[in-house]
Amino acid sequence: MRREALALACLLGCLVATTTRAEAQQVAYAASAGAGLDSATQAAVSREIARARTLGIPVEPLVAKVREGRLKRAPGARIQSAVEHLVERLTAARAALGLESSAEEVIAGADAIAAGADGASLRALRAASTKPIAGPIGTLAQLLASGVEQRKAVDMIVALLRRNAAPSQVLALGNLVESDVASGLRANESATFRLRGIEGSLGATGADAAPAFPGVGGLQTGKPPAAKRRP
Repeated sequence: MRREALALACLLGCLVATTTRAEAQQVAYAASAGAGLDSATQAAVSREIARARTLGIPVEPLVAKVREGRLKRAPGARIQSAVEHLVERLTAARAALGLESSAEEVIAGADAIAAGADGASLRALRAASTKPIAGPIGTLAQLLASGVEQRKAVDMIVALLRRNAAPSQVLALGNLVESDVASGLRANESATFRLRGIEGSLGATGADAAPAFPGVGGLQTGKPPAAKRRP
């Protein structure tokens, strides 16, 4: 165990020596996150973080995942597996969104993939706007988690982006659908209703105007379809 810990320290030392100051701080932060893990898990996690840096994907979510596992007292093997799968999602998100994507977009993309999105969906959002799309990707993840069909969710967000909907309007779409579903409404029906409201607002006032319904980004606030009663 002592030999493994020494090897890990040497690995981290080499990483610090070959990075910029900001990157070195990330490595040191990652090393502190692994403190308290068994040596095998710590070494495996450190390798994944080093690999992520080499691939150019954000390491902060990986460090957060390790800390989450430690707080939950998860077994080392489970923490290692969670980190490895997160690296895979981050890598897939970056590949779909492009090498010039921001860290925020890549992280949001990984969350969307975890919610059920595929690379084609992320590429569709990227192609629909020249502006940063971390927010719209987050809305995609939220809609999928609420139960909206992937193709329907992507088409809705793309339609809003192409009409230059304000970020708050795109965000509100996901929030309101999530709230509707929590109240017992069907996800696809709620999404259709909420989209109709925002499209009407865009047609009447333009994307840059103040929301027609303050507090919800211009989305329709009337009563959505009644919840289906379960037998």
